[in-house]
Amino acid sequence: MHANATTIEITEPKRFTFGAVVAVNAYGLLLVAPLFISILVVSLIKFGLLTVLIPFLVVAATAYVLPFGLGNAHIARLVRSITPAATKNGEGFIVQLTLWPRLRSGLRAILEDADDIGYLSFNEEELLFQGDSVKLSIPLDRITQVYPHNVGLRGRFVYGRRIKVVVSGSPQLESFEVAERSSLLLPKSRAITKRLFARLSPKTRQEAP
Repeated sequence: MHANATTIEITEPKRFTFGAVVAVNAYGLLLVAPLFISILVVSLIKFGLLTVLIPFLVVAATAYVLPFGLGNAHIARLVRSITPAATKNGEGFIVQLTLWPRLRSGLRAILEDADDIGYLSFNEEELLFQGDSVKLSIPLDRITQVYPHNVGLRGRFVYGRRIKVVVSGSPQLESFEVAERSSLLLPKSRAITKRLFARLSPKTRQEAP
């Protein structure tokens, strides 16, 4: 194998299993409950300013804590149990990884758009991902494009964007997407995403808008 080549190792999931995916999705109920309660409250009071204000405030509050509602607390615990380095305050990032072509399929891929979760770090020459079932090493000069990609409906169009990374010279991997999964609040998520994008961008030869 060429020394300057992308390497990827895939094994069976140990912690980020289907059960873990279900547990992560269960956090979403914590966001749905306040909205449901607000609808009940509005239906019981006389129409007026409060009938508009209450749902608006609830939606705003749930958007603020959306990263928590997407199960980031659970994801972060899993990653820290997989990779001890993730417990340190270094330059690495707790992220989800989505490969293209996709690694997962079926119901699991519908419930969870991440193929794996893990710790993303860098050295002078490589991008390294240590995950539950994926180990990935990409020479930085093999990264041809880095650009933001909105999460869309899954993130209610307000959650921090993913980062798409296009790779050259690998028959196994065309591109991949990463999204931070350590934050609990929306402003923190956006700040981490910005820092991750800035960390990736100087290492690329070309960026797409």
